[in-house]
Amino acid sequence: QIASSTRDHPEEVIGTSTAGDEQLLAAVSSRTPAMRAAYEANLKDVDSYIRDAEKSLRADPNDEQAQQYLRNAYEQKSMVYEMAMNRSQP
Repeated sequence: QIASSTRDHPEEVIGTSTAGDEQLLAAVSSRTPAMRAAYEANLKDVDSYIRDAEKSLRADPNDEQAQQYLRNAYEQKSMVYEMAMNRSQP
């Protein structure tokens, strides 16, 4: 459910840790507790990437490279969600 929500509404997972991130980490913890730290670190990294890309776009909204970086960051976060949900399912 979380992964499909992420794909349908990527804006819900943008920026720093969100309620969705906490739900994802709780789901991972319930199935594979040892993996929580890895996914938490991955989410922090991708959130940092998103913040950096957003900062670049605020400085120059027409910067096509920054726009692409932000799209890539969104895709990375979506992939983290997808991997976590796929691996944490029974």
